Parts: sequence; C-alpha cells; structure tokens
Amino acid sequence: MDNKKPHYQGHRQRLKKKFDEAPSVLADYEILELILGYCIPRKDVKPLAKEMLMQAGSIGNIFNINFQQFDGAGKETERFFRIAAEFYNRIENSYCETKQSLSSPEQIYRLLKYHIGFAENENFAVILLNSKGFLIDKKIMTEGVVNNAIVYPRQIAEYALKNKAVSVVIAHNHPSGDSSPSRKDIELTNIVAESLSTLGIKLRDHIIVCKNEYSSLYDLGYIKN
Repeated sequence: MDNKKPHYQGHRQRLKKKFDEAPSVLADYEILELILGYCIPRKDVKPLAKEMLMQAGSIGNIFNINFQQFDGAGKETERFFRIAAEFYNRIENSYCETKQSLSSPEQIYRLLKYHIGFAENENFAVILLNSKGFLIDKKIMTEGVVNNAIVYPRQIAEYALKNKAVSVVIAHNHPSGDSSPSRKDIELTNIVAESLSTLGIKLRDHIIVCKNEYSSLYDLGYIKN
C-alpha cells in the first residue's frame, strides 16, 4: 500500500507557512490558492487559482466571476466566496450602522478601497454626509471605461438634495494604480463644488482611490472650505 502523500499537501503547508511569516509577499494567485484549499482540500488548486484570476482580470473582481464554470469548483466553492463577499459588505456597511464620523480622507479611502480601488474600469462614487460628518448614504454613480467615467454634476446635486446632505465627498478610481489627479480630475472637482455651492451644500473632498494608495484633492489644496 502506497502511503505517500500527494505532492500538493507539502506545497500547501509551505504556502501556509509563507503566509504566517509574511502575508504581504504572497502573489494574488497564492492568496486565492490558500482560500481554495479550504474549499477543495483534496486537490492541487494552484492551476485553478491561476485560471480563476485570469478570468477575473484582477483579484478585486474575483467575486464577480461564475465559479461553477471551472472544473473542480462547484457549488460549495461558489457559496464560500459568496459568504466572504457578504462578510466584507457587512463590515463595510458597519460605517452606516455605527454612525461613525468620516473625518479624514483615509477613512473615506478605507470605505471605498475594496469597492472601487481594484476595478479595471473607472467608477465614480458619491458619499453623502450630515452636519456631523456621519454617513447618510453612498453609491456608485457611474461606471465607465478604462480611463473615463461619465459624471453629471446635476445627478450628484439631485442625489444630495434628496437625502438632505450637508456635505458631499466624491471619489473615483484610477485603474492605472497612480492616484495623482489629472487636469480633468481638478476641473471636475471645481465644477461639482460650484454646482453644490449654489444649493448650500459643501464639497468636502474628492478622493482618488487606487489599490495601494489614494490622493485627496482637499489635502492637495484644490478644494477650499
């Protein structure tokens, strides 16, 4: 009787040890491989992790793929990732439930990082705040192509008025990973600020969100409050 362990078991243990020692050094497919190892314990899931990541385009889009299209990834794998997505969404939405004041650009970045920071196309988000800086509501206003998302200041103003917002934070991602504001970003900031100002609503900030960094146009001096 052959008691030799499958080759992937040793690899999986080494990967776990690597994660325990320095999780940030793991590649995206290795993180996905570790997760899949809990869903599919008796199979080498490294090829599957790479295939899924290729299909998703980036780890930020992993929740959007159809898991059951892959050989070896059935209903349980899909359910596992749906649970993980719901778990993250509830953490994110806890800002609303705890009425936490969003008083810094870093807090806004944390709120939106996994929502739009990993997206391959530009997404434009709007965050509404009350007089104490508590979150009233947030939503993705538009989704665009790789380097452009069409934004209508009138829609932002109507959204803010409908929800009785005192101040607004706008945000969008740069798929390139460089959070430096472009000339168009600065121009849009000025247009939205002026549009809201006529209604007595303050544009508090414009945050550019990327996977590993962010920029605040308020901190950079482009917004005067």
